[in-house]
Amino acid sequence: MLILSRRPNESLRIGNNVVITVVGFSGNQIRLAISAPPNVIIDREEVHLRKIAESIPTLSPPVTPAAPTKVRTVRRTPEVRRRSRLQAG
Repeated sequence: MLILSRRPNESLRIGNNVVITVVGFSGNQIRLAISAPPNVIIDREEVHLRKIAESIPTLSPPVTPAAPTKVRTVRRTPEVRRRSRLQAG
């Protein structure tokens, strides 16, 4: 983790496209201005975690009940051993 100190109106860059500027502070809060391309998603941490929690059930496609398939069962007749006349005696 990188920890930086910045004063109001000072900035830091992330890559070539993201600029974060300290706009001001009051008490224990700071105000940041973030300049980034439209394809970069910027969320507060709690919003990001809520989005992840809401998306977990949708990670796998919804299960739709399939039409019941007809299973063919083959009934086998039990083999009956017939005793030959020679064994009967």
